[in-house]
Amino acid sequence: MLECNEDGLIKFVRHFLRRSKELGPLDMLQRVWVRTVDWLSLSLQSVWWGWMSRREMSDSSLLARTSGDWKSMDELLDHLADRPASSFLLPHQSSQETAQLLYRYYPQYISDVIATADAACKNEISLLGQVFHYPDEIDWGCDPVTGWRWPVLYGNRMSIYVGSARPVDLIFFWELNRHQHLISLGIAYWLTGEQRYVNTFIKQIQIWIETNPLRHGLNWYYPLEVSIRLLAWTTAFQFFRTSPEFQRKMGKVFIKSLWQQADFLRQHLQPIRSRNDVPNNHMMAELAGLILVGMAFPEFNAAAEWRETGLRLFIQQASEQTFPDGVNKEQATGYHRFIAELLLIVVAHSRQSGLKRESILEKTLEQMLDYVLFSTTPVGTNQMWGDSDFGRALGLGQKKDFWDFRPLLSAGSVLFDRSDWKFAAGRFDEEAFWLLGADGLQRWEQIDPREPAQASRAFPQAGHYIIRDSWTADTDVAFFRCGSFGLGGEGHCAHAHSDLLSFVLWIKGQPLLIDSGTFIYHGPLRDYFRLSLAHNTVMVDGCDQAIPEPNFNWRQISDAKCVDWSGDHVTGALNYLEVGFVRKLAHPQPGVWELVDKFTGQAEHRLEWFFHFVPGLELQICKEKHIVIVLKEGCPFLIVHTPDNGIQCQLKDSWYSYQYGIKQSNQALHAQWQGELKCEAVLFHWQFELINERSMQTGNCI
Repeated sequence: MLECNEDGLIKFVRHFLRRSKELGPLDMLQRVWVRTVDWLSLSLQSVWWGWMSRREMSDSSLLARTSGDWKSMDELLDHLADRPASSFLLPHQSSQETAQLLYRYYPQYISDVIATADAACKNEISLLGQVFHYPDEIDWGCDPVTGWRWPVLYGNRMSIYVGSARPVDLIFFWELNRHQHLISLGIAYWLTGEQRYVNTFIKQIQIWIETNPLRHGLNWYYPLEVSIRLLAWTTAFQFFRTSPEFQRKMGKVFIKSLWQQADFLRQHLQPIRSRNDVPNNHMMAELAGLILVGMAFPEFNAAAEWRETGLRLFIQQASEQTFPDGVNKEQATGYHRFIAELLLIVVAHSRQSGLKRESILEKTLEQMLDYVLFSTTPVGTNQMWGDSDFGRALGLGQKKDFWDFRPLLSAGSVLFDRSDWKFAAGRFDEEAFWLLGADGLQRWEQIDPREPAQASRAFPQAGHYIIRDSWTADTDVAFFRCGSFGLGGEGHCAHAHSDLLSFVLWIKGQPLLIDSGTFIYHGPLRDYFRLSLAHNTVMVDGCDQAIPEPNFNWRQISDAKCVDWSGDHVTGALNYLEVGFVRKLAHPQPGVWELVDKFTGQAEHRLEWFFHFVPGLELQICKEKHIVIVLKEGCPFLIVHTPDNGIQCQLKDSWYSYQYGIKQSNQALHAQWQGELKCEAVLFHWQFELINERSMQTGNCI
C-alpha cells in the first residue's frame, strides 16, 4: 500500500510540474486558487446540508412558506383534502363517475392497474418490462439489477460515483425511484376504497424519505429525476389526500418533503448547474415539473414564481429544442415522445385551469404530433431512431408497448380537433381519458375520423423522410434519416446515433429492415447499438460517421442533407473521410424498393454496408445470381438483388433491442467492396422485391 501511495505521489508531482511548465506560473496559480475555492465551497455546503438533513422540517417552518392563515399543518391538510379533486393535475372530480366510465370503456385497464397496485403491496415492481421483488421492503438506495448500493453523500459529492467508471447502469435505479407505480396505488384506492393501498403508499413513502435525507444520495443528484418523482407524488396525492390514515400518519411529512424537492428543483435547473450543459429533455422535464407542482399547490408562497419561471423557460426551450417542422432536435424518437407527453400535460392543464394558454406551446405540440402521425408503422407503433430510456412523464398506461404513441394522438385529436389523428389513434386511450376527463371522451365521440390526406411526408428541417403507399395495414413504408447529427452539435449530441442515411423498411405491412435500438446506457454493448454498424447505412475505411465518447456525446460528427425528395423517392448526401456518399431510395411500385449508393473520392477505400433484418427472418445468399433470399417462417418472402460490381456479401449475427435492457439476436447482411474511387462516381445498385411468381422464376436458388 505504501509503495502504491508513493507511486501515486510521484505521478502527481510529475503531472503538476508538467502542467506548470505548459500553463506558466500565473495560470497555474489561478487554477489552483479556483479549485481550492471550489473545494472549500463544496466542503462548507456538505457540512451545512449534512446538518440540515438531520433536522426534521418543523410544522411552523412549512407553514411559513405558505400563503394561507392555517394555524396548524392539520388545517392545511384539511384544506387540501377539501379542495376539488379536479383542481390538481387530473380533471376528475368524482371517483364514482370516473369508475363508471372506466368500467364501461376500459375494463382491461382496471384489471391491469389493480394488478399493478396489488403487486406493489407485495413489494413487487415492474420496471421496463422486468419484474423485481423485494421480500421485506423496497430498497430505494440499491440498484435493482445488480444489487449495487449507492452511498448517501451530499449531492455534489456523488459525481465521482456517477461518472463513466461506475459499475452499473443507472436507468433501472431511476425508474424505481420515479415512483410512478404510486399513481397506480392511488387509482386503485380511488376505485375500491381498500385500505391496503393507503398502507402501502404510507410505508413506501416513509421509508423513501427516511433513507433519502435532504440533498443526499443519488436520488437528489439529477433534478430531472426529482421532477418526474414530483409529478408522480402530486398525482398520487390527488387520490390519497382524503384518506384519514394518510393524513394522520404521513400527510405532514409528505407535504414537507414535496416542498423540499420542489425547492431543490427550482434551485438546480439545468442551465444553473453547468455552462457546458446543452439544454435538452432534462430541462424540459424539470420545467414541466416546476409548472405543474406550482399549479397543483398554489398554497406555497413560491408557487407563483415556480409557475412563471417554469412557463417562461418552458416556452423558450420548446422552441429551441424543436425543429420548425416539429421534430425534437435530439434526433431520438423516444425522447420526442417524452417531450410531447410533457407538452401535452401542460397544454391540457392550460385548457382546464387558470394556467395561461400559450400559442407557442400549442403550435409546437401540434407539429410534434404530426410527426408522430407520419412516423407510425403499419402495426401502430412508432419508428425507433436514436437513444431511448423508455421514460414516461406520468406512466399512466399499464402494460403497454412503449413504442405505441397512439395515446398521444387520441388526446391530441380532442385538443386540436384533428380527425386524421383520430383515424390513426383508433380509440380514445385511457391515458387520454385521465388527462382530459369525461369532457374529453365526449368531444372524442363527436369527431369523425378521416384518413390523412397525405401518405408520404417530409420533415426537411429535421431530415426525416417517410415514403408510404397508403394508410392500410398492408402498406409499404420506409423511414429515411438525412439531417443534422443531433442536438448540441460537436461534442454533444448525447442521444443521437450514428445513423445518417440509414433507412427502415416495411413491405406489405411486414417489418423488414430495422433500427437496432438502444439496449443499455452503460456497459460493453453501449457503443455497439449506437454506431453505424448497427444501422442500415455505410461505413468508409472501417470508420464511423462520428466518434463516440464514453456513455454519451460524440466528436467529429457528420451531418447529412437532402438533395432531392418527392412522395416516392428521397436522395441524401453525406461527406466524411474525403469520400462523398449519395444515397437514393426509390419506391417505383408496391413491393419494390430500389437503393442506389454513389461514392466519389480519390485513392483506394473500403466500403461496408449493413442491412439489419427483423428477428425471425432467415437469409440465404445466392452468390452466382447476386441475390439474397429472405425467408419468413421457412417460406421465401423477399429477394434482395445485390450489386454485381465486386461486392462480397456475408451473413452476420447481430443484436436487436426493442425494450430497454433486453436484446435478441437477428441476422444482418454485411457487404464489402474495396477499390479506387475517382471523381467519376462509383454506383452500387440494390433492390428489395417482394417475392411473386416472376421474381421466383428469376431468383430461385433455394
